[in-house]
Amino acid sequence: MQIATLCSNINQRNTVLNILFMEMFMSAEIHTLKTGDLAKNSDKKKEDYDAVVHNVFNCLNVQLLQNVSDMLSNADESLSELATHTESAELKAKYEGLMQILRQERGNIDKGFFISINEKLNSDSTAEDELSLVDQDEMEEIVAITTMYTNAMNAYGREVNYLEARLEFIEKQTGCAIDKNALDPRHICEAFQSTLKNINMGLEYKLLLFKLFDMQVSSQLGGMYKSLNKLFIDAGILPKIKLKAKKEDSVEKPIVRTAKYYDPQENKAENFIPRSKEDINYFISQFMNGFTTATGEDIPESFKTLPTDKDNRNCYARKDVMGALSKLQNDFRESDKKPEAVDTEQIKQSIVADMGSNNGGTITKQVNLLDQRSIDFVGMMFNEITHDESISKVVTNLLLRLQIPVIKVAMMDQDLFSKEDHPARNSLDLISQAGKGVTEENDRVYCELEKIVDGILEEYDVDIASFERAVDALQTLIKTEEEITAENERQEQRAAIRAHARDVVMTELRHLSSNKKLPKNVKPLVLKHWSSLMFNRYLQYGKESNQWLQSVMLLKLLIKCLQPIKSKTQWQMLSKNHKTVVAAVNKGLSATQQDKAEINAQIETLKATFLKMLNDYGFKMVQEEKARKAKADENKVDNVIPFDEEEAADAANDVLNDGHDEEVARIEEQAKVAREKIKRLPNELQPGVWFEIFNGKDKPIRRLKLSVVLTEVAKLIFVDRHGVKVIEKDADDFVNELENNKSKFIADHSTFEHALGTVIHKLAA
Repeated sequence: MQIATLCSNINQRNTVLNILFMEMFMSAEIHTLKTGDLAKNSDKKKEDYDAVVHNVFNCLNVQLLQNVSDMLSNADESLSELATHTESAELKAKYEGLMQILRQERGNIDKGFFISINEKLNSDSTAEDELSLVDQDEMEEIVAITTMYTNAMNAYGREVNYLEARLEFIEKQTGCAIDKNALDPRHICEAFQSTLKNINMGLEYKLLLFKLFDMQVSSQLGGMYKSLNKLFIDAGILPKIKLKAKKEDSVEKPIVRTAKYYDPQENKAENFIPRSKEDINYFISQFMNGFTTATGEDIPESFKTLPTDKDNRNCYARKDVMGALSKLQNDFRESDKKPEAVDTEQIKQSIVADMGSNNGGTITKQVNLLDQRSIDFVGMMFNEITHDESISKVVTNLLLRLQIPVIKVAMMDQDLFSKEDHPARNSLDLISQAGKGVTEENDRVYCELEKIVDGILEEYDVDIASFERAVDALQTLIKTEEEITAENERQEQRAAIRAHARDVVMTELRHLSSNKKLPKNVKPLVLKHWSSLMFNRYLQYGKESNQWLQSVMLLKLLIKCLQPIKSKTQWQMLSKNHKTVVAAVNKGLSATQQDKAEINAQIETLKATFLKMLNDYGFKMVQEEKARKAKADENKVDNVIPFDEEEAADAANDVLNDGHDEEVARIEEQAKVAREKIKRLPNELQPGVWFEIFNGKDKPIRRLKLSVVLTEVAKLIFVDRHGVKVIEKDADDFVNELENNKSKFIADHSTFEHALGTVIHKLAA
């Protein structure tokens, strides 16, 4: 029965489609093996390995189709949210247009992706493809796919590499050809591209849908790859994969340093040092309730003594202290002075003076020791915040303005130190997170953060609601900025990939044409048409692929054939092979989407150029032969050397093959050098990590985020807070900068926990 007759509306039809697809998978035989079967018995039959691969392919199908189905089901909500956060009316209209298309085409996309992904899984991706070039629209799609693939490998590339290693292992065990790349993210993205070819939508909608696919499918596949690896591990296939050390004869030291609640050098301190969350909460409670003391350098006086009943009777009431702190908070809000960590003794003196002024200027009491401890504890934390290098100076100044409100929270609510989701501590963390790349006070994000901080200072008395509102505002700000930045960064990544591809093509052109002459009339063919083909091949297949090598070798042969003829052997080679060269070039370019008339004209020009070269040198050889014969007749010596066609063919083949191995070796050597550089990079260095970047001698250090790692040339691309490319660095150079402390990791830790941990360590040690 046809699906259309089963359902009365499109949503029902799509649901049935999904169920049918799932039934097709689930009805397939699921092969089971005991854990470790294949590891214990090396003589297992090929069928056992086939069973594991079959299970892996089934698992991939089920999870992928579920992800795509979820993406399409939630498309209206996702696109509406994207439209809400864009100021461009044109882009909003495109999002709404895409919603309409997906409502009509969801079933076709579901079905098409099911077909496309299985075609990818069952096809031999190692087979040679014909040289071809896509049109501009498809080129945009290729760049989008390359960007998605790069993002995916940056996010969960290790799991993909593990999976490929296990497939390669099975191939070696069985002797059967298995495409180890069949399951990689590029194939999945290309399957989605193939699906959209049969859907009637313009390029602008396809690119938006690629964006949605990247956000909700491609970037979320890490868990799926872990599941696929687990199927192999459960079957005993490479349970552990040993990775090569990045540095020989040395132990790599971690560069990112996160907060610790104990002395980093184990067993260094003799006193108890809290480690678990329960220990930390108990430790803080003991101090804040006056049950324990601490002594040592930089430890406030309030922590060195225990409170007594007599002391408590001679103290100001907490509500009076809170009122004095609120007045001080208001003074700080209205002050034009630059914020700085306020000395806690000054705070205590100020509030005592304020309360004394309300009593005729007479000071007869003191601040309760427990209240002093709250003030001192928070003061120590804010002092540590000023030394936290992960926060820029301008953002640190904003945080310091919240010292008084946080003191008031600490006095009223000890949950501040034990609850990880406490609004006050979340506010500090989110301000630091939002301002990760902010270094100027005229930055738009800084202005928004300043408004939020001013709101807390103005509203907070004892009700925690002002911090809760600040958390909501900060989360909204961060989400909005991430979406804006992500779009800019995607554009920068695409531009970087295209620019990198152009550089690679131009480098090859310079290398192959160095000290060579090209006839003027064939330069467009070489510099425009063939270089475009190489550009496309590099984007699609990479520098180590057969397709790229073919395009390089054919260009090398073409340039060689176009050199001025200076010998009979060279003439014989060209005479024997010029038709083959023309045919190969014509085949490659004719299969592209370039202007056919222009291509035909260029091919005819190439033919004419070769014929003229042959005729010109052929006439010269005839004249030289006549002169030689005349001289031979005079000397009555027969020096005629007959033309040996077989010898000429051998010479031609020598020229055709000349340099092939050398060219392969050169490309492999370049790739090897790049891989060695990439190996030197620390494990913590991943896209999305922030750094203080050395920008050249006598130039200010920049706070930038790593956006892209171009592994084939060992280049790192860094962007600013807006997602805009600022600088690119050679991997080797950057590692040296890190080792010499010129560039630094910006630690990704909780501002509150880092400060809290440092204070606890001081008190405990």
